[in-house]
Amino acid sequence: MVHIIGAGPASLVAGINLAKRGVEVVIHEQKSEVASRFNGDFQGIENWSTDMDALEFLSSIGISINFLCEPYSIGHYYGPNLRKHELKTSRTLFYLVKRGTAPDSIDQGLKKQAIDSGVTIKWNDKIEKISYPITIVGTGPRAADVVAKGIIFKTSHPDACYGFLDNRIAPKGYAYLLVNKGDATFATVLYEDFPKTNDYFLKAYEIMKRVVDIEINEPKEFGGYGNFVLNHNSRNRSDVLLVGEAAGFQDALWGFGLRYAMLSGYLAAKSILTGTSYFQLCKEEIRPRMETSLANRWLFAHLGNFGYGRILNYLTGHKDIIGLLRRQHEPTRFKRLVFQLAKKWYHTRLINKECMHQNCDCIWCRHCKENYKSGEVLLR
Repeated sequence: MVHIIGAGPASLVAGINLAKRGVEVVIHEQKSEVASRFNGDFQGIENWSTDMDALEFLSSIGISINFLCEPYSIGHYYGPNLRKHELKTSRTLFYLVKRGTAPDSIDQGLKKQAIDSGVTIKWNDKIEKISYPITIVGTGPRAADVVAKGIIFKTSHPDACYGFLDNRIAPKGYAYLLVNKGDATFATVLYEDFPKTNDYFLKAYEIMKRVVDIEINEPKEFGGYGNFVLNHNSRNRSDVLLVGEAAGFQDALWGFGLRYAMLSGYLAAKSILTGTSYFQLCKEEIRPRMETSLANRWLFAHLGNFGYGRILNYLTGHKDIIGLLRRQHEPTRFKRLVFQLAKKWYHTRLINKECMHQNCDCIWCRHCKENYKSGEVLLR
């Protein structure tokens, strides 16, 4: 039997793949429903970092499409001067998905697939200590390296994708507007200056309304955060596998972490089924692109508003930007050199250092103490 703590996408993918192979799986979820911290906001599964289309990727990890998964290939992007840039791609740029408790969300779709596969989910079941022989931990982010604040609302605006690059409204990040079949999500994503998140959101909101003619009905606020960690501690305990946001698997550049999360869940299941080292699987299939994403984050953070405008002008001159984006996400020799600079720029930390209570033996403190003793540090 395999026990999984948390019912996020990574955990559900792990459970689905294990149950399909005849393994008894129990997921312990402390809430009464999956994705209760989300509010129906739109996110994306990126489709530019590899040659494999995201739909093919989902199929390769045992996931079928029983949730909203809309392809988007055209986007309208604005730099600090608010000049409009229309960027097109020959294939889907990203697949729009919904997060939360709505029936068509990716979370509900994965939950249904897990239950149909034979996974048992125990609701309102908070686990304080690990006492099971084999445990997968997918309990969500433990720190904030990126923060998002936004609104969801109803609108009659046609389906569309808008992006905004301007450090005055999204420091070292971006703002976005996604519209699909009468629903919309607008948010600003920050990589620094978090105490002023609300101020940045209000500025971004005014900019969006200035350049996009869109009606906004029934707005509801939402917020979120994510963290990025390179050296997850799966090597220390072969019986405790951290997946998804719990392991810090995230795209450091744009925060498109769903693909990493689901892949880590699949790799955790593969490790259990085949006896292969989970740490080694992640090192081969996830870490190189995470290192590249941190290199890209370092480069992007040094562009500034002048650089954003230059980049958008450059991309606008290409008929298809997919190839350009893919090359930027390849772990090339140049990106490995930039990564050496980036990892010095972004300070190191011990995982959940703030949780290292002397007499505490919760899941996270146990991991902290093990990493502290081994001297392994994690990169934020």
